[in-house]
Amino acid sequence: MKKQKFGFGLMGLGMAGVTHATQFPEMDDIDFVACYGRNPDKAKAFAEQYGATRWHSDFEAFCADPDIDFAILCTPNATHAEYAIALANAGKHVIVEKPLEITLERAQSIIEACAANNVSLSVIYQMRFGTAARKVKDAVAAGHFGKILQVDAYDKAFRERTYYSNDAWRGTREFEGGGTLTTQTTHLIDLMQWIAGPVDSVFAKCRTAYHDIEVEDLANAMLTFESGAMGVIVSSTCFQPAMKSRVEIHGTEGSAIFNGEYDEMYLWDIASDPEKIDAPDGFRFRDTTNPYLFPMERHRANLQEIIDAYREGRDSMVTGVEALKSEEIILAIYESSRTGTVVSIRDTA
Repeated sequence: MKKQKFGFGLMGLGMAGVTHATQFPEMDDIDFVACYGRNPDKAKAFAEQYGATRWHSDFEAFCADPDIDFAILCTPNATHAEYAIALANAGKHVIVEKPLEITLERAQSIIEACAANNVSLSVIYQMRFGTAARKVKDAVAAGHFGKILQVDAYDKAFRERTYYSNDAWRGTREFEGGGTLTTQTTHLIDLMQWIAGPVDSVFAKCRTAYHDIEVEDLANAMLTFESGAMGVIVSSTCFQPAMKSRVEIHGTEGSAIFNGEYDEMYLWDIASDPEKIDAPDGFRFRDTTNPYLFPMERHRANLQEIIDAYREGRDSMVTGVEALKSEEIILAIYESSRTGTVVSIRDTA
C-alpha cells in the first residue's frame, strides 16, 4: 500500500525555510514532522509558528527521527555537503535549496552519498515549474522558434545592505560561495540551459560594486551554447529601482520574453502560432526588494513534483546531476572573470 503522506523535516529556519514551511499546509502529501535549528529557542518558536510536530536542536536526533522521510536543506550553501551526506547515511531522501554546494567536488560528494544509500536527491529550482517556462521549453523542443540564435537573462535586482549584514554567512566566499550569480541569477541560468543548453563557454566580468561583501553584486557574461546560439547574462543586487527579471529567447521563427518568478509571459511572437502577446495589460518593470514578498507557488509545485516522482519510481525533474549544470556555468563565469579569458564549461566540469 502506497504511503498517503510523507513526513518532511526542515533544516535552516531563515528566509528559505520560511518559504517552504508556508507551503506545507497547502499540500495534501506532506506532514511537517520536525524542524532543526542550532538555537533551541528559535527552533521551538519556528515549530510552533509553522506547525511542525516537533523540533530538534541536536542534528543527530534530527537524522534519527523515524518519522522523517524527506529532509529539506535550507542551511548556508557551504554546509550542504556535511548535512546532506549525514542525512543520506540515515536513509532520508534529500532536498537541497539551490545551489547544491559551492564547489563541484562537494556537490558530487552529495550525489554519490545519496546514490550509495539508495535515497533520492532533488534540488530546488522552482522557476522551471511555471506555465510560461514550460510553454517556452516545449516550443523550443518542438522547433517552433526555428534555429535558436540568442538566449539572454536579465536579473537587475536590488538587496538592501541589511540583507547581507543581518546574516553573517551571506556575502562570504566561505559560506555563500558567490553572490548575485550564485544566490539570485542561478534560477535564470538554470532556465537558460534547460531550455536551450548545453552551454559551451563563457566570457565574463564580475565585481563588488555597492555592498560591503566579499562576493559579486554585479556580473556580466557572454555565453556560447553548443548549438552555436549566443547569450548574455546581466546579474545584479545593486540596481535601483529593482526590476523584474526576464529570460529572452530569439530564433529564426520567433521570440519570447518571460519571467519565471511571477510566471508571466511578456512577449510571445512565433510565426506559426496565431497567439501574440506584447507587454500585457498591467505590466510593470519595477519589482520588490523584499525577498519575502516573491511568489511561493512555484516552490509548492517543485515539492509536489518531487513527491510525484518518488511515488512513480522516477527521478525528479531537478536531480543533483541536473543541478550541477547551472553550477558549472556559474563557476566558469567566476573563473573567466578572474583570468580575463574565455572559459570552457568542459574545463570546469
